[in-house]
Amino acid sequence: MKPPSSKNSRSENDLIGSIAAQTGKYGILILMIALIVLFSILRPDSFATFNNYRAILDNRTTVALLALAAMTPLIVGQFDLSIAAVLSLSHIFVVGFIGQSHMNVALAVILTILLSSMYGFINGIIVVKLKVDAFVATLATGSILAGAGLWYTGGRTLYNEVPRSFTQISRGRLFGMPLNAVYVLVLAAILWLFLSNLPAGRRMYATGGNRRAAELTGIRTDRYVMAAFMISSTFAGVAGVMLGSNLGTASPSTGGSLLLPAFAGAFLGATTIRPGKFNVVGTVVAVYALSIAISGLQQLGAPAWFEAVFNGTALALSVALSGWAVRLRAERAKTRQLQLLDVQ
Repeated sequence: MKPPSSKNSRSENDLIGSIAAQTGKYGILILMIALIVLFSILRPDSFATFNNYRAILDNRTTVALLALAAMTPLIVGQFDLSIAAVLSLSHIFVVGFIGQSHMNVALAVILTILLSSMYGFINGIIVVKLKVDAFVATLATGSILAGAGLWYTGGRTLYNEVPRSFTQISRGRLFGMPLNAVYVLVLAAILWLFLSNLPAGRRMYATGGNRRAAELTGIRTDRYVMAAFMISSTFAGVAGVMLGSNLGTASPSTGGSLLLPAFAGAFLGATTIRPGKFNVVGTVVAVYALSIAISGLQQLGAPAWFEAVFNGTALALSVALSGWAVRLRAERAKTRQLQLLDVQ
């Protein structure tokens, strides 16, 4: 029989552990709120304004969608480095289809997104069927897509006039909120429902957690790896359409700078809400937390080069924190198992 003091000590440790776990679970969200309060106090005339908050929502929607695109293959244990190139080519195609080929806006948008899904299917075939490492495969396909963008534009920016019905897709407002932000919320909610509440989503997590074990339980892991690449490129394609609509022009040099913040958001998101797992809510929260930090520091006088340095540092730290969260999750599971054995 265990002495009472031992039981009390264990109870206190459990309470401390529970508080620490909840703090870690919502750490990025708490940090985001703290940053909003801090910058609002330091720059009340510029930061603490409705227009600034709306601008943050509007400006980071492309990165948020690209971060969700980066996150999906990570769930099944793969990388997709072609997402920035998919975004770039998609915004070139949709602007070119409408401005140069005079295609119907709805048809151009649908065709562009379907082409984006096809890129993901090709990535999946190369990785699953040809057994090429995803890092190498998507780096290669991304380079090919970048070349296709240069070919289509001739290396020039497309300035063809596009109709207002296309630009309003991204520049419009809904109850004062940017439509871009509404699209992100809707698409993020759909992806969350798929990953968290449908069997296919749970099988994707099982594939990434332990692919061999998943296969032994009857899960066709190859199918879910291919699905992850297709979802990834589709989200990148939607982000490209939104970017094209917002700009009204297209340049082959657009998109490359968004890869780092997208992966930083995906990895940092794995440290919050569901620590140790790549998740939709955590990814979106992380993207906007980083955006708030950058916006606030720039308003305090950070130089122009600061954002690139900040994104690179954030990516390195987020990968380290994500790995730590995975290890912590495994240690807690092991501790719970030992406690159950001890009780028995």
